[in-house]
Amino acid sequence: MTVGLERTVVPLLGKDVYHITSATLLFAFIIAFGVTKAALNLFAGHFSDAIGRRPVLIAGWVLGIPMISLLLFVHTWSAVILANIFLGANQAFAWTMTITQQLDLVGAKGRGLAMGINEATGYLGVAASTILTGILATRYGLMQAPFVYGAVVLLLGLGTSVLAIRESRGHVMQDVNGQARSAAPVRVKPSIWHIVWVTTIANPTLSAMSQAGLVNKLADTMVWAMLPLYLAQQHLSIIEIGYIGGIYTMVWGFAQFGTGVWSDAVGRKPLIFSGLTLLGIGILAFGWGHAFLWWMISAAAMGFGMALLYPNLNAAVADIAPPEIRGGVLGVYRLWRDGGYAVGGLLLGVTTHTFGMLRSLFMVGVIVLFSALFLAVRMKETHPDWRKSDA
Repeated sequence: MTVGLERTVVPLLGKDVYHITSATLLFAFIIAFGVTKAALNLFAGHFSDAIGRRPVLIAGWVLGIPMISLLLFVHTWSAVILANIFLGANQAFAWTMTITQQLDLVGAKGRGLAMGINEATGYLGVAASTILTGILATRYGLMQAPFVYGAVVLLLGLGTSVLAIRESRGHVMQDVNGQARSAAPVRVKPSIWHIVWVTTIANPTLSAMSQAGLVNKLADTMVWAMLPLYLAQQHLSIIEIGYIGGIYTMVWGFAQFGTGVWSDAVGRKPLIFSGLTLLGIGILAFGWGHAFLWWMISAAAMGFGMALLYPNLNAAVADIAPPEIRGGVLGVYRLWRDGGYAVGGLLLGVTTHTFGMLRSLFMVGVIVLFSALFLAVRMKETHPDWRKSDA
């Protein structure tokens, strides 16, 4: 819900309130978010292995306080960009830890279920905020009401983390002891730079999933930063833009309740490949449309593609990460995945300025389809019950 409060409001705030005309400057808020979240994902995972999950989780919510304060009280575009640096830190520490902790708590065969629940509830929160902030902005303006709502969400997150959530790192030892009796599928030294090397390049499956994660966030950047502007250019109202963004994240959210556990039954790779393919086709279809209903259907298809691939990438990384450094390996994967926000912001800024928003949208769709082909060639199945059949 914290990250979702920006999806309808902030691009329109830059265009209509602060009158930002440069595409690159307009997308700077998401570049700042992506660079910060990507870099801090790496350290969040490392710190969580060293000192525990709960302290990192609470730190993430504390870092959200300057974010919402800037949006509420400092009304400049520079403040919005700075706020998104703190939002990136909040998401890197807080959401990353919810994922790591849920993976701590489930066995090897339940990771898809755990990731489906985590990402489903998360993106239902994004969807709710996307729609609600559109309604609030329509009634009360873009400047204040959406961020008052954001402050309430922030306090709920911080309060829950402090009062209700317990440390889960002790559960990792059960996985460590289990793998001591059977060889772990990936062996890496517990050095942060060695983990970066193995996850990014040396292991074909981890590297394929890292690039797929980056590309799926590049696509999400387009939905977050460019589509509100594109739809406004097509003369849609703020509330209609909110509904289109909301259906994308709502389908993404609800479907993950099923797609995560589905991968426990059939394996990770088929769903990840299918998700990337559907996402790419949905983006291309969105660009071909000229009506509200068409855009709603295309956005829903994109959301279902995200639901197929998104929780299962996390689960697949966890499948082959040694449990004692699982936080670090997930941190590197999420470094590249959330780096897609920065890459996407820069790419969209350049291509939108050079070719226009529609052609930029088509380019993203083609990139996603090429990513699916790369993953099909390079990734091996990771689920323990299906790994041998893919060997």
